[in-house]
Amino acid sequence: MKAVRIHQFGGPEVLTYEDAPEPHPDTGQVVVRVAAASVNPIDAAVRSGAFRTPRQLPFIIGSDGAGTVTEVASDVSGIAVGDEVLFSGLGIGMEGSYADYVVLHAVQAVPKPKNISFAEAAALGLAFTTAYYALVHRGALRSGETVLVQGGSGGVGTASIQLASALGARVLATVGHDEAIATLKELGAEAVINYRTADVVAAVRDLTDGKGVALVHELATSDNVRADLALIAKGGRIVCTGPGSKPDAVVPVGEAISRDASILFMSTSNAGRAGVATMLREVAQLAEKGAVRAVIGETLPLSEARRAHEILAEHHMGKIVLLP
Repeated sequence: MKAVRIHQFGGPEVLTYEDAPEPHPDTGQVVVRVAAASVNPIDAAVRSGAFRTPRQLPFIIGSDGAGTVTEVASDVSGIAVGDEVLFSGLGIGMEGSYADYVVLHAVQAVPKPKNISFAEAAALGLAFTTAYYALVHRGALRSGETVLVQGGSGGVGTASIQLASALGARVLATVGHDEAIATLKELGAEAVINYRTADVVAAVRDLTDGKGVALVHELATSDNVRADLALIAKGGRIVCTGPGSKPDAVVPVGEAISRDASILFMSTSNAGRAGVATMLREVAQLAEKGAVRAVIGETLPLSEARRAHEILAEHHMGKIVLLP
């Protein structure tokens, strides 16, 4: 089969499209013929060596995908050859999804809604489970609350806007370019603020009658968490998902105390394989009802994975999807 592997850590140039051994299932596993694989920041972190995995080089990268089951271990029930599935959470302890075929644990295989494409299904994966974990599990978002998505135009940002709206929240968002504003409003954001041209704190205070928001979903923690304290209401929560451009962040303790602020950190990997799959099932059901949808910005052949990672590092809208 064809796959994208790395033989050393580095930039997009280390991604090699080449022949690789076709996988076969072990106990509790299934094999999926990959129809689409989405590109995520974690893939770039694994590629560069910033996120170390227990595997030996060379290995296949990629965390998310969708396709058709082609082989099932004898001890697996409830999944059959020919089933269409989506999955998330590969590429760390096992081979990834940038390949013609992938092996995964049966618990990770989530039925694909029949009314969406394989590309759309693959793009739900990590972006929507991350947003779900942030809003529901860590942020305890309630219907009627106001949430601000800091960085709304990326994969997780567009997912967070839609999920928060589907959960009954009032949604505000920030972006760095005006071209995304109309799309984010279509996805459920009531107001979208360009952080490059507007005073975000003043705009949010104006939109909330001076009270601030109940929850900030922060996708660039080290860049924004200090300002986030001025954006939340008393008792507000800040859920930190993305690290931002710097390794450390400074928080004014006095201000945090005065607001009864909760600053929460998260990683979907803490949910485990079964937990991620449970969240992905919830998301898939929402997608089947039309309550959420994947926003795809670019679709490229698997052989152009290097270009996909170059785009990932640039300002872009929505998800990047590879088609084997």
